[in-house]
Amino acid sequence: MASEAILKYLVDTNRPYSCADVTVNLRGAYTKTVVQKNLDALAESGKIKCKLYGKQKVYAAIQLDNQEAENDVEDYDALFKTLTETLAEKSNGLKAAETTLKTLTSAPTTTSAKSQIAEARTRIESLEAKLGTLRNSTEVLSADEKATIMNAHDTMLREYRKRKRICSDILEAILEGYPKTKKTLLDELCIETDEMVDFKLMSN
Repeated sequence: MASEAILKYLVDTNRPYSCADVTVNLRGAYTKTVVQKNLDALAESGKIKCKLYGKQKVYAAIQLDNQEAENDVEDYDALFKTLTETLAEKSNGLKAAETTLKTLTSAPTTTSAKSQIAEARTRIESLEAKLGTLRNSTEVLSADEKATIMNAHDTMLREYRKRKRICSDILEAILEGYPKTKKTLLDELCIETDEMVDFKLMSN
């Protein structure tokens, strides 16, 4: 009978199979419909076990040591859970260690830091000496030198105002079709106005 043949096959192989697997492995001795009907009947009678994985049914024979096998499976499940948690913990620890290592390797060494500090102090001393010289200087600019400097300043001032006006005109043209505020546009373009940074021109 089909039922006996299917049961013997599951017991002998001692592996879980779907209905399609059993049908193929019995080399077409029975149709898939017959195999499915007998598998369900064997499962209902308690001779085999049936488990549902998604939409697929999987069948397996109930061996004499089935209880031990079930306990063994439960032990493996617990072990798998423990190992998974341990792996996650170790992975997090590794990430933290890598971050710390990256921070340490990017920081200057003690020797390098001392060298940078010495260079900074030397530069500060040089600038302070230069500043002291300028403060105590009694040299007076000639009229020609002063005129040259003032003319250059005026030229730069006119060019600055010209470019600022052009920039303002462009922004106003953009704002005519821009759906947001002027501040939002400036933020998106990373533009800072004189007013935003409290910049004031020194007049002559």
